Amino acid sequence: DLRLLDKYEGATCLDGTAGAYYIEYAKTSTKKYQLFFEGGGWCYNDKDCANRATGDLGSSKNYPSQIDMAGGVASANCNINPAFCDFNKVYMKYCDGNSFSGALDSTVHIEETDQDLYFRGHYILEAVLTDLIANEGMDQVSELSLTGCSAGGLSTFLHSDYVHDFISSKVSQDFKYGATPISGFFLMDRQNVHDEFVMSAQMKTIFELSNATIGVHQGCIENTDSENHYKCNTAPEALKYIEQPIFVLDSSMDSWQSGCIMTNKAIDYDNTATRDMPNGLCSAAEGFEDCGGNVENCDDEQIYSVVEYQGSFVRLLTNTAGYKKENSGAFIYPCFTHCAGQDDNSFAGFTVDGVTMSAAVNNWWQGNGIDGAVTKSYLSQIYNLDSSNPNPTC
Repeated sequence: DLRLLDKYEGATCLDGTAGAYYIEYAKTSTKKYQLFFEGGGWCYNDKDCANRATGDLGSSKNYPSQIDMAGGVASANCNINPAFCDFNKVYMKYCDGNSFSGALDSTVHIEETDQDLYFRGHYILEAVLTDLIANEGMDQVSELSLTGCSAGGLSTFLHSDYVHDFISSKVSQDFKYGATPISGFFLMDRQNVHDEFVMSAQMKTIFELSNATIGVHQGCIENTDSENHYKCNTAPEALKYIEQPIFVLDSSMDSWQSGCIMTNKAIDYDNTATRDMPNGLCSAAEGFEDCGGNVENCDDEQIYSVVEYQGSFVRLLTNTAGYKKENSGAFIYPCFTHCAGQDDNSFAGFTVDGVTMSAAVNNWWQGNGIDGAVTKSYLSQIYNLDSSNPNPTC
């Protein structure tokens, strides 16, 4: 059922309509909750965000009263998702353009279209948590799972500690807690195949436009010089400082990253013909138009770029402090997909070291918080140089 946050000042979508979430209660009475961040890319400058404000990723005016909730790690089927199937499910709608991070108290006026834009994602998140505690029984929470996919996966990295700390400050009891970001570990500060820093420039713009300094991980902000605060809007930087348990679900050859980071191209947002491309010009790097969208189309030289990107992904993830800490780990598969962790078939079918993604998550959750419990990480091989995938379960 839809819950509009119209009673909370500042909790607004890009177009000024109220932020929102959906809640689906478990079939049996429970004090366990799972919060899911919706994904949907980002907008990268004022004109791009103005276009985004006219649809569901920037406005709540057309939200239906009910939706189908996510699958995979958010499934209510206990055969697929034994860890979280019996949790109350909360689906947080994404309508702020920057992964629930913006905190701009003023508006941005777009003269060309006579629009006022509101970058208030941080306030939407705060309102969701406040409303759940006040009106949906989460003041009695005993177990809490935080997850989300794509831009919602990035949200999970950015806000995992904030969500825990906010709720801890509002309830009297201890509760079990952990985060499972899906396809959110984007290498945003990495150049494309032509050594151009396209994605990092885009993220720097939206970070500054949305005034996201207080909306990203504060440990990162406090330990980063102001010139580079925008990097705290990325998962690799946030993971350095995350204190709460986290279990990363991702592909080392994510199909979105392949096209929209590894082989992307800068977009001209003054050109109205390209303004409705929310992820920029993906798979448009010269010479990589076919390879970026499907690695099986990469030639013998291009596959080296693919394997190198995969290697960079795995090295960056596994060498980050947050990954190495107690009660944290990852399930990293080489399948050319995006958001497999919210798909029932992939969640129950993808296997690494003989263990499915579903079983790996369940193993982690059952041991989470137990003194002496060892969290195992699952890391699959990377692509072969003949473009073949070494994992037959993909």
